Amino acid sequence: MVVAARYVNKELIQVFGMVMLILLVVAVGGRFIGYLQDAALGKYSADVLFSLMALRLPGYLQLLLPFSYYIALLLTLGRLFADQEMVVLQSGGLSPGRLLRWLSLPTLVVAGTVAWLSLEVTPNSHANLAAFILEQRVNQNFTSVSPGTFHSYSQGNRVTYSEQVSEDRRELNRVFIAEKKADGGEITVWAEKGSQYVDLETGSRFLVLENGKRYEGKAGELNYRVVEFKKLVQRLAFEEVAASRAKVESKTTETLLNTPDIAAQAELHWRIGLPLFAIIASMIGVGFSRVKPRQGRFAKLVPGLGIFMAYYLFLVACQNAVREGTVPGVLVFWVVHFLFLLLAIVLIRRIARPVKV
Repeated sequence: MVVAARYVNKELIQVFGMVMLILLVVAVGGRFIGYLQDAALGKYSADVLFSLMALRLPGYLQLLLPFSYYIALLLTLGRLFADQEMVVLQSGGLSPGRLLRWLSLPTLVVAGTVAWLSLEVTPNSHANLAAFILEQRVNQNFTSVSPGTFHSYSQGNRVTYSEQVSEDRRELNRVFIAEKKADGGEITVWAEKGSQYVDLETGSRFLVLENGKRYEGKAGELNYRVVEFKKLVQRLAFEEVAASRAKVESKTTETLLNTPDIAAQAELHWRIGLPLFAIIASMIGVGFSRVKPRQGRFAKLVPGLGIFMAYYLFLVACQNAVREGTVPGVLVFWVVHFLFLLLAIVLIRRIARPVKV
């Protein structure tokens, strides 16, 4: 039986590795294409895309690991059932409980990794990502400007254009800036040159424009103003107030433990539940993997994925409902875990029963 356990685990790990690699390439590749489109529109500079993906990676992994492991269980055990190898093992004394013990080591490794990611790595990554994006927003007027292209910021309320950009991307030539004010007025600026200045004492950033005109107000009204300038300096403010408010996802687990806020508690129980989600989902995968002879290893893949997605979506719905106050308290998380644990137990007990052809 020791040899059989090694055989099953070896094949499971190989399938898990292949599935994980495919899903990671699909998920990361799709998001990377989105970032490339954002870079083309001037939202980010091209040289920071890999840094953005690295900060996003822990959040992907904590969900892809249990998903990939679940699929690997369905495919590996499904093949053993389809090729009658599992029948031979069961005739030799393999019970559902022993099968779970065989699979306990890789299951606990996956769940432990998910716990490490969800409780420690991903929150830190979210905090670093928020700070990184804020820094990019501050610098985007210069580092991401492409010559001859209009760039939109602040949800379309500010548009910039530069005919030429210096090689070090510190100076703009033939600059156009248009901005909508809250009262409906508009500010339009034309300048021959533009540069960025940083106050070393305060850290504030200033836009320095040279030799241009500034138009302010509503066209046709008496208070419309036109100002010519040799040098115009204004402080750059990029939603600092909104960015300073740390999101719940960026808070450390220790902070959430000491925060009675309902949104913080919803995030805390979501993080704690992810490793449990990985364990229960793997148990469901074991119980649901049995196929009839000649059905093939992929027979239970689609319905099995349906169960997995239902489990995950129920947890997401619980998180949103708790945050919005639709349901009282976080007990609903554990009700969902308990119900799917019961389903896993029922499916695992079915493995020992004879298959009806």
